[in-house]
Amino acid sequence: MKIKLSATFEGKCSICKKEKVVFTAGDEDTGKTVTVCRDCSNSLGDMKTSDVIEKYGTDDKKAFKEEGVSYSGKFPRAG
Repeated sequence: MKIKLSATFEGKCSICKKEKVVFTAGDEDTGKTVTVCRDCSNSLGDMKTSDVIEKYGTDDKKAFKEEGVSYSGKFPRAG
């Protein structure tokens, strides 16, 4: 399983169906993605990302065809 995460953006949450700031998580092996807002993410508690993708995700193989951005090293501390 290889999970990829997006940056946050304005969009529709796959769980609550509301327009909010969301992020997308996807499993490259299955081609499923799920888009989640902060409120739903918090309510899922300790549920594994892979389980959220399996339960709420939809087939979206197109999402893995585009080139992404990679980052290596340490993230700067918020100050």
